[in-house]
Amino acid sequence: MGCRSDCSSGNFRKRIQILTCKNISKAGSFPPFLFFMLVKIRSVTTDTIADEIGIQPEDSLLSINGHAIHDELDYIFYQADEKITVRIQRGEKTFTHFFEKDIDEDIGLELYPMKVRKCGCNCIFCFVDQIHPDARPSLKVKDDDFRFSFFHGNFITLANLTKKGYHRIIEQHLSPLYISVHTTNDVLRQKIMQYKKEISIMEKLTFLAENGISLHTQIVLITGWNDGVELERTVFDLASLYPAVQSIGIVPLGLTKFRKGLTQIEKVSTSQAREVVMLSEKWRTQFQEKYGSGIVSIADEFFLLADSPIPENEYYEGFPQIENGIGLVRDFIDNWKNYSNELLKQHRNKKVLFVTGISFYSILRGLVDELNSKEDQKWKVIQVENEFLGKDVTVTGLLAGQDVMKAIKKENYDVLMLPNEMFNVDGVTLDNFRKENILSH
Repeated sequence: MGCRSDCSSGNFRKRIQILTCKNISKAGSFPPFLFFMLVKIRSVTTDTIADEIGIQPEDSLLSINGHAIHDELDYIFYQADEKITVRIQRGEKTFTHFFEKDIDEDIGLELYPMKVRKCGCNCIFCFVDQIHPDARPSLKVKDDDFRFSFFHGNFITLANLTKKGYHRIIEQHLSPLYISVHTTNDVLRQKIMQYKKEISIMEKLTFLAENGISLHTQIVLITGWNDGVELERTVFDLASLYPAVQSIGIVPLGLTKFRKGLTQIEKVSTSQAREVVMLSEKWRTQFQEKYGSGIVSIADEFFLLADSPIPENEYYEGFPQIENGIGLVRDFIDNWKNYSNELLKQHRNKKVLFVTGISFYSILRGLVDELNSKEDQKWKVIQVENEFLGKDVTVTGLLAGQDVMKAIKKENYDVLMLPNEMFNVDGVTLDNFRKENILSH
């Protein structure tokens, strides 16, 4: 699909315990933040330091230990100390509080959500540009914000990152970050992503690597653009930055029926998928011998399209890009035994109906057929065609609620099993249906 958006869904993955300062390498140095701005406090947690000293919701958090607070990242970073001086504004009055605490103790403030920094690129494959007009609003946000890359694992381009941004990443050690690279050929990258200023992507990645920032990188494969020789070049350029570059994920682009007035590009073919599977295995062997890690991994869609076996668990080396569709199938297969055993305890001899997308159907059907044979059950799997976005969209995570409801309308079942991937953390599909809407349909 490309860059992961939908950061407003609340998928907040805390990877901060205590952020530590890092030295900035000679590759660049930037002035510190000196200006103050108003950051509103949304709520104060009961029985915390903030509650005890009288900080109130709607107060503004100006600074901690003299450092201006711009957002939640600053708040988390600068409160990681034992002696704290907090400056608060309430109306036209300001208050200063001094206290001591454990270094990992939270003061007790919840700030209002950070405003998303928008993407300045116009990528030829951008999924947001071809989304259904009735899709949930959060899917239409083009974010390119390093803070959300750190918090949520969203992929960013570095195209809008300023010197202050690089300084902050290094000072607060915002690691790992997730970077959409696509190609290390700067001229080609600018054509694909259509940004205005010139950027040397390897120079930027090297700078981050030299300053201790770990990187997970992404290549969205575009037939006739960044495949073939360009793909190999990109993979080896990125691998040269190992271990800073911890993973290189190759994913196919997603094409919907709403690509009107956009650059003509082709979907990944079966033959190309087979080539990617073959080449990636060759590269992984080389990297394993040289670095002790395969580094590069490819999306499940390539294996499914090529009708190739899904790799074993070891291939994914901790599943760093599972949310990017790399390893979801293996993770499901590995957990199927425990999952199905729990289902049998609850729903043995009931008519259980599993819903999935086109690409995952054969995998799930095989698992369920095997269970039916061993346990004498009559569970069933149906595949749902994506009419909401178009038939070329076959992944389960992009199923629309209305398509599922249409598919199950004539089915006879006692228990309906819907894939978690089609819902965001709020339980909403991309066409704004909730689980209860579908289950009660």
